[in-house]
Amino acid sequence: MKNFSYLPALILFVGGILIGGNTPALAGSEAHTHIGHVVSSWKDTPSERGLLPTAFKESLVAAAHANYAVNAADDLSTMKMHAGHVRHAIDPALESGGPGLGYGLIKAATGAIAHITLASEAGDASEAVKNHAVHVIASLNAAIARSTAALTEADAIIAAADTTKALEHATKLATLTKGALMGVDINSDGKISWDDDEGGLKIADKHMGFILKAEGLKR
Repeated sequence: MKNFSYLPALILFVGGILIGGNTPALAGSEAHTHIGHVVSSWKDTPSERGLLPTAFKESLVAAAHANYAVNAADDLSTMKMHAGHVRHAIDPALESGGPGLGYGLIKAATGAIAHITLASEAGDASEAVKNHAVHVIASLNAAIARSTAALTEADAIIAAADTTKALEHATKLATLTKGALMGVDINSDGKISWDDDEGGLKIADKHMGFILKAEGLKR
């Protein structure tokens, strides 16, 4: 039985950096306003969190429940329940109920892409914003692609007639949701980068951190 032990460490990581940490006070600049929407606050998210922290919270739920599905390998109904929870966290339009925020990882990540793009295109955008925006966008797109693939695996679990087939898809689901969160070392060089589709939400956050530092902003 697989037990994906990255989750507790990642919850600590997210709690300290994006979800539970201090958010930046951003004002006086068009680029900074859009950066604030990515990392600090956006009007239609739950509790008006930033779009990237919202994506992180939904991604954590998706990864956790994919893990729960793997660990319930002898109980098909429980595996299907957790697959539904993953669907809800990734896209609540597909699954109305679940333990996620009700906003959706894909919607939050897509919104973050839109606002970091606006930041990079602003007339007052610095070279640091323009350069790292490319890295953030690539990482978010990789997270969205893996999350979209995860929905296919979740659907397959729900359609499965036995635990053997469901577990096959649950294992893939856990890998994909972890990759959306952490990124994937595709070229096996011992590190995860923003390029070559390796990135995920953690890498997007890393490059948002570079932007904040370059702009003299604080988390």
